[in-house]
Amino acid sequence: ASGTWISIFGTNLSQSTYLWQASDIVNGALPTLLEGVSVTVNGLPAYVDYVSPTQINALAPDDGTVGPVPVQVTSAGAASNTLTVQKSLFAPAFLTFDGTYVAALHADYSLIGAPNLLSGAVTTPANPREIILLYGVGFGPANPLQPSGQLVATAAPLPNDVQIAIGGQTASVAFAGLVESGLYQFNVTVPGGLPSGDAAVVATIGGVSTQTGVLLTVQQ
Repeated sequence: ASGTWISIFGTNLSQSTYLWQASDIVNGALPTLLEGVSVTVNGLPAYVDYVSPTQINALAPDDGTVGPVPVQVTSAGAASNTLTVQKSLFAPAFLTFDGTYVAALHADYSLIGAPNLLSGAVTTPANPREIILLYGVGFGPANPLQPSGQLVATAAPLPNDVQIAIGGQTASVAFAGLVESGLYQFNVTVPGGLPSGDAAVVATIGGVSTQTGVLLTVQQ
């Protein structure tokens, strides 16, 4: 989807490994060329965040096209093979700490998770009826519309309704919006009737749901 973070994997994608720095962002404009590497999606330049010989991370450009679109990398003046991917209006996915547990914060910005979930970090479970913060990508346009190629100066809410379920129960969503380039935040209340343990977390927007198998640890 437009404004969604994507990762491209291959070989000889870059001659170096580099993550964009503040100096690469000029007047709020995100770079389309990083260390001699660029990406196009449907012929339009994407915004390149990270390059390495085997992986590129980029923000898909704004484009109303839905359906199959070509993706190509150019590195040191040499163009890669072109592959086709499916593009849609929404491609929602939650960020996770480890591929399973949702990236979530308490209202005081401390980390949510079972004790010792992350090495070197303090994590504590969510409590029923607590307001927590969840993060994701691919949830579509904000209102007012935020150009994908510009830094997000002010959080912008989503005009499209987002439903979030935790443990199969509907969670109240107080805020759903774009807070940084390609990054969405959701302020939700954990349902009160959940038992202690791991609860599945699913969000749906425009009839499209986030990935399965994402969990939130809850403690009564």
